[in-house]
Amino acid sequence: MSQQNERGTSRSEPNGGRPPDEEPRGRRFAPGAWMASTAVQTIVVLVGLAVVLFAVGQAVGVDLLGMIGEALATHTGQWLAVAVIALIVVGAALRAMSHTLPRW
Repeated sequence: MSQQNERGTSRSEPNGGRPPDEEPRGRRFAPGAWMASTAVQTIVVLVGLAVVLFAVGQAVGVDLLGMIGEALATHTGQWLAVAVIALIVVGAALRAMSHTLPRW
């Protein structure tokens, strides 16, 4: 379906008039797009957390970032970091699965 815009040229609908369920798989599911989006969101969250920890530490006079760094230097802290990374990977996988169609 075409529509006339202000300049008199016609413009077609973005998906060619097909319902979303009939779009080709390549348009709906771009693995690179969700992976990049997940990576950017994770980086933004981590930078935001560091800024908040720094700001709160400055407000109360405690070096919170230093304490976190010392905690991550321990064996238990390193395993906690691995667990957080695993949670991020699981979250990315769940997000990817929400973009695919069920096969049944």
